[in-house]
Parts: sequence; structure tokens; C-alpha cells
Amino acid sequence: MAVPIPFAAPAGAAAAPLYTVTDLGTLGGDLSVANGINNAGVVVGYSDLASGSQHGFRWSAGTMSDLGVEAGGGDSVANAVNDAGQVAGEATRSDGGYAYPVRWSAAGVLQDLGGPVTNRLGVGNAIDPSGRVAGGQRPADSEGSPEAILYDTAGNPTELSTPTQTLGAATGINARGQVVGGPAFVWQNGTLTMLPVLPGGQGGSANAINVSGTIVGTVGRTGTLGGLDAALWQNNTLTDLGTIDGIQYNQATAINAAGQIVGTADPECQPCAAPEAWLRQPGGALTALDTLIPAGSGWTLQGATGINDRGQIVGVGLHNGHKRAYLLTPVFAATVNFEPAGAPVPTGYAADTGAVYGARSGGLTYGWNIDNAVNTRDRDSATSPDQRYDTLIHMERTGSATVWELAVPNGRYTVHVVSGDPDNIDSVYKISVEGVLTVSGTPTAANHWIEGTSLVTVSDGRLTITNAAGSSNDKLDYVDVIAS
Repeated sequence: MAVPIPFAAPAGAAAAPLYTVTDLGTLGGDLSVANGINNAGVVVGYSDLASGSQHGFRWSAGTMSDLGVEAGGGDSVANAVNDAGQVAGEATRSDGGYAYPVRWSAAGVLQDLGGPVTNRLGVGNAIDPSGRVAGGQRPADSEGSPEAILYDTAGNPTELSTPTQTLGAATGINARGQVVGGPAFVWQNGTLTMLPVLPGGQGGSANAINVSGTIVGTVGRTGTLGGLDAALWQNNTLTDLGTIDGIQYNQATAINAAGQIVGTADPECQPCAAPEAWLRQPGGALTALDTLIPAGSGWTLQGATGINDRGQIVGVGLHNGHKRAYLLTPVFAATVNFEPAGAPVPTGYAADTGAVYGARSGGLTYGWNIDNAVNTRDRDSATSPDQRYDTLIHMERTGSATVWELAVPNGRYTVHVVSGDPDNIDSVYKISVEGVLTVSGTPTAANHWIEGTSLVTVSDGRLTITNAAGSSNDKLDYVDVIAS
């Protein structure tokens, strides 16, 4: 990963806003909270009704829809949404009763995952691309707190706790089937790994995991003052991300494929400093989201709960004194997948099929120095985490194109590049973005993909991606470009 460029604006200059902000409204009451977002920009959460009940919502393209409740139930909450539009959450079976884990289909049909045992309360916290839900319920004796469970696509539960390690409700899952939660753990295919925490600290909890397996959450600080810091785990190594503005309690809540992290400092702590929503660019410091939106917007952003691979952020804040769900959208973002013409296009992505640089749909302009369509591939491999990792384009074959460009406004960008091939490891991947080495590594039988993220500056209106020195048989899978 390249060394980040400092975020500070030139002396005496006001930084231009990086995001527009949208109030998602309510279902008739005066409160709404956003909990998750998918790559299509669909947001889920919960809102008050005029009656005072709280229902889960799905928001898309300016419209908030009520997801409803169980027959006889009073309340529901939507916590996560996948790219297929399926939603994980919780709902009560009776008005004022306990909540149980549920899944809504893309069409809005509610499925109770909780089983027949009364008072075995629980929650659905996360959902993977296939519809598996990570969450948990009380043990079968209905005593204690919910424990980690993975519900398959039919709703059948797999309990993740072991005879020697009790796990709290799972909070995150990725396309590789890796599940995380607290105390800080990652589980995959029956193998449980406890994550490291700070020596002498008060443990930790994992909240989310991205497609490459990078995990974020919180860790207890060492020392007598106590408190919590945001945490990052990569390859089972802990990085303490600290806090923002000296706030005692902090947690990282979500991470996207590019490694952008969002979180909330001082969540629901009373009496404490006002809560703050924040963003961390890969390798950077925590930055208050309030400083990245237009001045005079009327917003105070109190919590960030989700971020998608297009860089859109959701959470909750005060808008002119009203507690509302918000959506932040980068002033520029482009997510591009390299694939043959006619191949399925991942949700939220534009397709590059090897054409020469030129105007494309959606208002984007991008492409190659020469026609490269003959060098696109769609492997249809069961080992690919998702379609972005299954398709590719060669950029170092004899006679192939070697330079890809994207038209962008001049400025700084977080650029995430993925190289790899589910069927082959006959490469040395070295790819530069604007001259900054961003991807560098050799695939292995255990890891077919190499990826990296850099913060770069564009001054000529075109973001340029090329082969770097020492590369061999370079391939591009997908690219995320987000104004930063």
C-alpha cells in the first residue's frame, strides 16, 4: 500500500466538501436511523411511525419503504442489506415482546429465523451475498445473552460457540463466509480464531469484515482510565486506531473493499461528549465527517454505521435538531469491473470490456490505449468470492493494451485495485496508479488475488493505471476510485 498523501488543505484555504448529504426522511414519525447500505445505494435501518412504533425500512432512490413486522408483532429493525436486496434484522412476535432474528427477501417477505422456543430472543446483524445471516440468539435454555449463529439460505442455524469459548452474537460476514463478532473473533467453515487485543486491556469486539478479510471493531485500552479505541485487524495483526477529539469511547463499525473505515466515537455514552461520526482513509487518521460535508448544511453527524464499495456512508445525525438517517455520497466515485461483453455486471459497477478510451454510460469516460477486448476473461470459478474476482483483463500480453485511464476532476482520490485469476497463479502483479505502486505481489495457491489501495493526486484530468517495473502477466479485476 502506498504512503498516504496528507489530507490537510493548503494554508488559508477551506477544504472543498467531499460529500453531499441526504436526509432519508422517516416513516411518519420524527426519528430514523440508517444501519447498512449495499453497492446499489440501497439503505436499511429503522424509523418511528406516527403511532410511535418502530419499523425497519428500505430506502432506495429517494423513497423510504416500510419493511413491516411479523403477524401480531409491533416493532422491527433492519440492520444490513446485500447486493441482491435481501435484508437481515430483528422483529418482535408480539407487541412489546422480545425480538427474534429475521430476514426479508428482496420482495419484502419476512422470514422468522428464531425457531420455536419462546423467549429465545436474538438478532440478525449481517447478511452475505447468498443470503446467509450472521447474528445470534439466547441459548436453548433461554438464559443469558444471544450467542453467535450463522443461518444458512434456508434459515437453518449453525451455532459458532465451542465448549471452551462462548461467543456473543455475530456482527459481520463477508463473501468468503468469514464471520466476526465479540469477544473479538473470526470464524470460517468451522474454524474459530480469536483475534489479538491490547496487552492488559479489556478485550475487544469485531464489528465488520470486508471481502479481503480485513476486520474492524473496538478494543479496550490499557491503563487505569479505561475506555475503548477503534481497532483494525489484518492478517491477525491488531492496529489500535485510537479515538478522535479525545473522546473516551470509540468504535469502528464498517469497512469497504478499499479499506475505508467509518465509526462512531462515544456511542450512546451518558454523560459524555457529543458523539461524532468519523472516516478513516487507508493509512490515515480519523477525520470527523462533519468536516467533509458542505458548511451550513444543518447537519451534526453523530454516528456512522455503514459504507459501501462506492464510498457512500450511512448513519444517524441531527438535521436541524431532528434525529435522522443520512446518506453521504462522494462528490465523485467510479467503480469499474473488467470483464467480457455480455458477462454479468456486479451491482454498483460499470463494465469495462476492453474498449479504447471514450465516453461510457452513466456519464463516465474511460478505457484503454488500444482495443483490448480480446484479452477479457470470465472464469466462472466456484473459488471466486464474487463476480469482481471472477472476471479480468490482461494488460501485459503480446500486443495487448498497457494503459487504462479514467476521466476525473483534478484532485485527490482513494484508488483500490485488485489483480488476480481464480484459475491461474502465473503472474507477478505490479500495477501503478498515477505513478504510485499500488498492487505488488505474487499470487500463491492459497491466495490467487493481490490488491492494494493508494491515495493519489490527479492534475491532468485523467487517472492513469499502468504496469509497473518488475511485473509479469499483469491482470486487472476491478477498480474503485473515490474522491478523497
